[in-house]
Amino acid sequence: MVGLGTRGKKWARILHDEPQCQTVGYVDLDESNLEWAQTMYEANPKACYKEMDQALKELEPDFVVLATPPMDRYRDVVTVFERGAHLLSEKPLSLDFDEGVRMVKAAEEAKLGFAVGLNFRFQHCVLKAREILRNRVIGAPRFAGYSYWRNRDGYSPSLNKFPLTMRQPMLYEQTIHHIDEIRFVYDAEVERVSCRCSNPPWSMYRDDATVTAVFDMTAGLQVNYFGTWSGQTKLDQFLWRTDCDDGALFQYELFSDLRIIRGSESNEMIKIPLPEQEQLVDDARVMLSQMVEQLLAGNLNPEPTAIDHLKTFGIIAACEESNNTGQPVEMEEFFDRRQVPAHWR
Repeated sequence: MVGLGTRGKKWARILHDEPQCQTVGYVDLDESNLEWAQTMYEANPKACYKEMDQALKELEPDFVVLATPPMDRYRDVVTVFERGAHLLSEKPLSLDFDEGVRMVKAAEEAKLGFAVGLNFRFQHCVLKAREILRNRVIGAPRFAGYSYWRNRDGYSPSLNKFPLTMRQPMLYEQTIHHIDEIRFVYDAEVERVSCRCSNPPWSMYRDDATVTAVFDMTAGLQVNYFGTWSGQTKLDQFLWRTDCDDGALFQYELFSDLRIIRGSESNEMIKIPLPEQEQLVDDARVMLSQMVEQLLAGNLNPEPTAIDHLKTFGIIAACEESNNTGQPVEMEEFFDRRQVPAHWR
């Protein structure tokens, strides 16, 4: 387990509880985080390291979970593959799309498994929405709006602090999850993106904490997206609405509250029952368990694959490019320009 910040501590708990895994070591630059692992999980002090390469050499793990900040992740990812371990990395792989492509190539050359922690895909509400739309319960989706309005206190003890000063924090840390949800639920790809990013004067974030975008997707689907970490009030709001041929699907909470209206003449909204989940934990449990099962079965592309993540990562990088140039970006041209192999698109 590499990185024991806010997210890394959750991963440490999930790994500890996973019957198919045995955690053999912990890595973190902060001595207090290593002491936390010793107290919480009785980690052997000799299995707690400040330097990842030393830990990999001495412990020779089969599998690494990497939950470090994305700004310096490239060298760590390549080192994991050089030392012969499979990898689950948190998202985004980097803040540099070209680095992400090189990471995936390194995994392929090493013949090692490489997955990305897109746990939102394993939320019950997301899986149910995908099922409804794939089965055409209310017909094909035609257009949608995704609105995420939050006043996120970046100084909260329960959150990592690096987004406060990183480049495009909303885009690379939060919107990336939303775009992956959109691709996954609609089972569709973004063909063209137009994006604007901004930061209100009251924002605690150094760079843009608000993203507005339009995504033109396959099958003629259009999605209007708005996301912010810097809402002016403490009233957070979320709505994901999808209008289909014969009704509409609504999600009123980021991790729950899925509703449906059947028929174009109806206004009867039916709430869809969903099992309870501990947010950001139970979804990751399912993801990890399935991933490990796939690796044990010899599958070197466990879901969610790093190859598939390049599509989401590419959309985020294209959003940043569109914001910088003021022009829409065609994704096929973007991938051509970045020399992404055709079989990864």
